[in-house]
Amino acid sequence: MDGGGVCHEPLPARAGGSSGRGRPVRVLLATDSFPPKIDGVSDTAAIVARVLGRFGHTARVIAPAPGPEEVEGARVARIGSIPAPLYPELRLGVALDRVVRIARSRWDGAIVLTPGPIGATVALALRRETLLLNIYTTDIPRYLQTYGMHQFVGAATWLLRRMAERSERTLCPTRFVEEELRALGFPRLEVWGRGVDTELFNPGRRSAAMRARLAGGEPERPLVLYVGRLAKEKRLETLAEVVEALPGVRLALVGDGPERARLEELFAGKPVVFTGYLRGVELAEAFASADVFVFPSWTDTFGQVVLQAMACGLPPVVVTGSATAELVSPGVCGLHVAPGRPGALAAAVRRLVEDEGMRRSMGMAAAAHARRYSWEALVQRLVELLSPGDAPGQVDVPGALAK
Repeated sequence: MDGGGVCHEPLPARAGGSSGRGRPVRVLLATDSFPPKIDGVSDTAAIVARVLGRFGHTARVIAPAPGPEEVEGARVARIGSIPAPLYPELRLGVALDRVVRIARSRWDGAIVLTPGPIGATVALALRRETLLLNIYTTDIPRYLQTYGMHQFVGAATWLLRRMAERSERTLCPTRFVEEELRALGFPRLEVWGRGVDTELFNPGRRSAAMRARLAGGEPERPLVLYVGRLAKEKRLETLAEVVEALPGVRLALVGDGPERARLEELFAGKPVVFTGYLRGVELAEAFASADVFVFPSWTDTFGQVVLQAMACGLPPVVVTGSATAELVSPGVCGLHVAPGRPGALAAAVRRLVEDEGMRRSMGMAAAAHARRYSWEALVQRLVELLSPGDAPGQVDVPGALAK
């Protein structure tokens, strides 16, 4: 926090600058997660495709089947896939000979968003002259550790480093991730954050009907919200301490995933609502209609839902020392809690629930902060990197963070 009480973000997007059009480029966008799947990687890939098209460039997406063959105006090559063993929602591409054929075509550049079968195959099969940008979205080694698969961590790290070595730039979502990768010897790193659609996500989306739905018919009660996958690495069992310590609070979990049945059993008989996935306006209404946002995960490389919550004027509680914590200036836009400290999460939620003035002040600061994130400026930077000689430099970084 600076002297004026302004939140610092890892990568604010420039409001001005060029339109991002320049010389039209043909870009191959490779991702192992894409709509209709719902997660931060899928959202990022779809938005990048949409903004590239808006700027007059051609984006061809390669992603797992099933799904539509056109998304956000971009053609999608759907690759035959199977469900991931530990995570059936995630589809693993298996028709990799087709992936190689597409990658070996002539492209002005390629953008890879995942190190799964499709992303890794594209990265390693591209023609040598094809420029590659590697958007680092998922900390696979940390996920493997979370699921007790320690024997695969070394191989995963090797693959990620190999992809970085092939890339013109590895784009890290936060300083936290950039520093971790630099310590592991990854070359050519740059911080490239995420944007937020403030026309969709804003405080004006508050809805009495949505609040009543999330609060289980008791909208007068304080409402705490989580949005995201219901998965082991999200550490959602820690939310039990909030429910137990604050019996007047209502908790809503928006999302789905492999841990849903276990969490429903854990919270059985408690004032907790499970909605499943929400999209678009309904999701924005959920953010804007709650009082506090909680995000206990420390494995995320950015935390797109945290930024969306902030855009809706919802103060978040996040874990200290995580990548997500970079989005939230503690005491200004929200609160930080120490990882693994019993009672810390409940205490932070209590502070926000019981102090309406602080909650409103942090919510307004959070919304103002989120408005500084522009997808247009971020995609403009991708185009610059894929057009050598035309690039004026990377997206601006705040002085306090430009070290």
